[in-house]
Amino acid sequence: MDGLARARRAIASLLPGLLWLACQSAARPQATGAVEEWAEGPARWLILPDDAKQLHRVRTNQEAVAFMESFWRRRDPNPGQPGNPFVQIFYQRVEAADRLYGEEGTRGSLTDRGRALVLLGPPPLLAYGQKPAASWEPGREGKPLVQTHKIQVETWTYHEADLTPAMVALLKAEGRTPEVSLVFVAGPRTFLIEGGRLLDLAARAAVRDSGR
Repeated sequence: MDGLARARRAIASLLPGLLWLACQSAARPQATGAVEEWAEGPARWLILPDDAKQLHRVRTNQEAVAFMESFWRRRDPNPGQPGNPFVQIFYQRVEAADRLYGEEGTRGSLTDRGRALVLLGPPPLLAYGQKPAASWEPGREGKPLVQTHKIQVETWTYHEADLTPAMVALLKAEGRTPEVSLVFVAGPRTFLIEGGRLLDLAARAAVRDSGR
């Protein structure tokens, strides 16, 4: 079962007739509770400040349904056509991230690499290497307190052809080269050290007409 089918089955058990809403969990009986759970999952990477404000104002089931409808409609690249391909791609990426990047106690789609995969897709160019980093090492007599050492890093690179037109437009609007490079510290807990702003732009680019 693909991500979209799973999303449809979950929301169907909660709100019959609104099958296309991409809410993963229907464990709580109220739509408001389900939306809160959904917002704490991988959808967090898509939620913009104005979305968060609207979500905070949701008080009733009717408002929850309206919020979800509006949220996904804004990200539908072809609102005049049946279905919403953005939802399908989103959940496919979530499933891939959960399989690839799970860490102890954290599902893969909620890690930093999971965020990158959800927002940008798999990296066309993946490289491993080392990067100098400073560390604080007190108590070593005769040694500087700040030491430089090498850390293992993982770099994801997306060129202009790998990005959506909206993402390219946002990068250019900020005076950036239309390219994305994300650097992660590799280890038992992998986390992003360069490129956070670029992922913020990717979340904005997901909104229809955001690049104009």
